[in-house]
Parts: sequence; C-alpha cells; structure tokens
Amino acid sequence: MDNDVEIFKACADETRLRILILLGEGQLCVCEIVDVLGMPQGKVSRHLAVLRRAGLVDDERRGTWIHYSLSRSKAPFMRRLRTYVKGEARDSEQATTDLQRLQELCDCGEICLDAQTVAPRRAERIAAVGAG
Repeated sequence: MDNDVEIFKACADETRLRILILLGEGQLCVCEIVDVLGMPQGKVSRHLAVLRRAGLVDDERRGTWIHYSLSRSKAPFMRRLRTYVKGEARDSEQATTDLQRLQELCDCGEICLDAQTVAPRRAERIAAVGAG
C-alpha cells in the first residue's frame, strides 16, 4: 500500500507527468529533459529522483551523464502507465509542445543520444501528435 501511495504522489505532479511523457519517447539524458522543460537542472533532477524512488523510471550512468527511461518493470501498473504516456497523455497542448521541442533537439543534433538512430523513430511519433 505504501508503494501505491508513493506511485500516485509521483504521478500527481504536472512536471513529473511531463517527464514521463517525454520518457515515453525513449531514454533521455537529464540535460535533454532540462532543455525541453526549460527548468533548472536541480529541479528536474529532484523530480526524477521522486519518479525513481516510486519505481517509475530507471537510470543508467554513462560517464558523466545519467540517462533515464520508463521502468522496464513487467508489473501490470507499469504496463498501463507506459500505454498511457505513449497514448492519451500526449493529447494535451503541453505534451505536444514538449514533444515538438524534443524533436527540434533531435533535428539540430543537440541531443546526447545518437540522433541518426533516435530522430527518425521520434519524428514519426511526434508527427503523429501534430497531425492528431
């Protein structure tokens, strides 16, 4: 029960929901999330820590960078959360703006991941949001 409360508290914040929607696109570095959200790195890191403690995101250190992704847990709740952030959560105006900004970062190469591999897949999904 305590874990359920922590999960729902983590999801109840607009910024953390925005982060989860972005992570629905794939693994992102903290600096990419900072750029999209336009928030200070410390604030974004605190939100990510809440999501990590709730078991909603995984992190992976690569040198000086920490990359985050949606949890790969097979738990039914996580499957539903992944479906939500990759689907209906993207329908809001804020999500559309965030996803378009993420695509801009991919297009101009200002992304820590291999843009040639990531950008085409994200471009398709983000274009679908703009068309919808």
